[in-house]
Amino acid sequence: MLHKAFYYILILFAVALSVTARKHLPAAHPQTHVMMLEDSITDIDIMADTLDMVMDTLDIEEAIIYVEDSICGVTTDNDTIRHGDVVNDNKALYRYTFQTAMAKFIAGDMELASFLLGECTSIDPEAAEAYFYLAKCYGTNPEDSVYQELITKAAQLDPGNSTYTEALIPVYLMKNELDKAASAIEELVSITPERTDMLNVLLKIYEHTGDKQKSLETLDRLEMQDGQSSATTMAKIHIYDSMGEEKKALDELRKLADSHPLELDYRTILGNWLFGKGRYKEAQKEYSAVLAEDPDNENAMISMIDYYQHEGQDSLAKNLHNRILSSPKTQTETKAFMLRQAIRASEQSNGDTTEILAKFDLALQHKQTTTDLLDLKLAYMDLKKMSEQKQIEVLNQIIEVDPANMAARNKLIYIISMREDTKEVIRLAQQSIQFHPDKLIFRYYLAMAYYTENRDEECANLLKESMIISYEDDEAAIAENMYQILGDVSHQLGRNADAYAAYDKCLAINPDNAGCLNNYAYYLSEENRDLDKAEAMSLKTVKENPNNPTYLDTYAWILYLQGRYEEANIYIEMAVKNLNPEEDNTVILDHQKSIQEKLK
Repeated sequence: MLHKAFYYILILFAVALSVTARKHLPAAHPQTHVMMLEDSITDIDIMADTLDMVMDTLDIEEAIIYVEDSICGVTTDNDTIRHGDVVNDNKALYRYTFQTAMAKFIAGDMELASFLLGECTSIDPEAAEAYFYLAKCYGTNPEDSVYQELITKAAQLDPGNSTYTEALIPVYLMKNELDKAASAIEELVSITPERTDMLNVLLKIYEHTGDKQKSLETLDRLEMQDGQSSATTMAKIHIYDSMGEEKKALDELRKLADSHPLELDYRTILGNWLFGKGRYKEAQKEYSAVLAEDPDNENAMISMIDYYQHEGQDSLAKNLHNRILSSPKTQTETKAFMLRQAIRASEQSNGDTTEILAKFDLALQHKQTTTDLLDLKLAYMDLKKMSEQKQIEVLNQIIEVDPANMAARNKLIYIISMREDTKEVIRLAQQSIQFHPDKLIFRYYLAMAYYTENRDEECANLLKESMIISYEDDEAAIAENMYQILGDVSHQLGRNADAYAAYDKCLAINPDNAGCLNNYAYYLSEENRDLDKAEAMSLKTVKENPNNPTYLDTYAWILYLQGRYEEANIYIEMAVKNLNPEEDNTVILDHQKSIQEKLK
């Protein structure tokens, strides 16, 4: 099993192979040449088509006989094989079989190709290319033991073939044979030094094994191909630091900065390294040099803040921090980074939220093109449990920048609906539907607002129109509630058939929806119809909610209509016992009176 530490090496290797698009067969073998495939393709196609028919009707053993017999009628460029009692020449037999196998391989018929390549290895056990392509027929998974065995065999038979060597590298990595993998890559890049993909894999191996000298040598080779970069330089610095070679690390950084005079961030990196080594004045000199050329350089200014804080110059640090946040030239990502840092520091020291909000005000004082900072501010308000009114203000700002922002609209309407401001809910929901006509959530909010304002006809029409829309699985709960509301409002409009149809669809989504079951059952009882069905639905709600007076009353009343007065009295007594005296309980008390009269 491959150690976990090497999955990233394999990933790099896979990427390297996908980027390096080299289309070639293995190096020419004494018995085989790529041109043979091209020169004799017509004959191969004819024979391969015949083989297809044979394979459809014969088993493998008979197909083998066919291949061997067919060879006797084929004339090749170098050998002639006749019918009769002439002994077949293995060289010609191998060549024809391999060519036919390759035709099938190219056509994607791996089953027949693998069979023919297996025949090739029987004819000539030393034919490296046959093992290589036979491995390919099994796929390219280096974990597969058969693939490993075949690729290894091909590489052993033809050790100078770079294609086989490259295919063997992931096998070595998978088996955690790092020394062998490194040797194979070294051999490969000695022939093709421009293979930086392989050099990067090699670097990972040396880093993992802790071979610092080899790592440095590999980094030098990468720089010879691609030039010095911050990535290779920082890798070298890390190694030099671990070796205690500070001077060499500093030389590398200075060389990087000097060779890229227009890339001022390299000088900032140099300053940061010096700062980390406690060489504060030297670091400040680098930062100042950068800011002298580019006064708005964000990285240098942030580093200067660290310097001021270290020197105890808190007012200078704060002023510079505010200057960066308030500057319209500062990137949003930089502002977000600085705000997160400020929030983290404030949380650790139990700081004042007003200071953080003031920093947000600085960062947001200019027109925003994205909602990133506003989203961060909203998240901070959630963290500090700030008032809904303040959150509403930020949500409106988010929508102003991004009118189609579904998450912001959803949260805003939710907060407004909790305030029972139905008119504002209607306005926002109607607006949101224009941006998201296929999302049920905004239609649900609008329907609930209509329902609350007793605009039953508008509510029913909206729900009917909405339920035609196909919805995603995560909207099933919303659809369930919308069907229930449609049932309730349809009943209020006297459209009982529509109500029951809506309830059926609600229960199809969730058979345990207690509210739907109760209303469905009670409305059936009002019509004194389908009482057995109504009783079964109502009993289900009572079992799940044994202290709910509404559900108990419905069940008691259905039992009463069925003439089961003793049972009805038990449940109506339970309902009355659980009543809230602050609510209107007239219906339940009337039901109790009717039931008890039947018991006299």
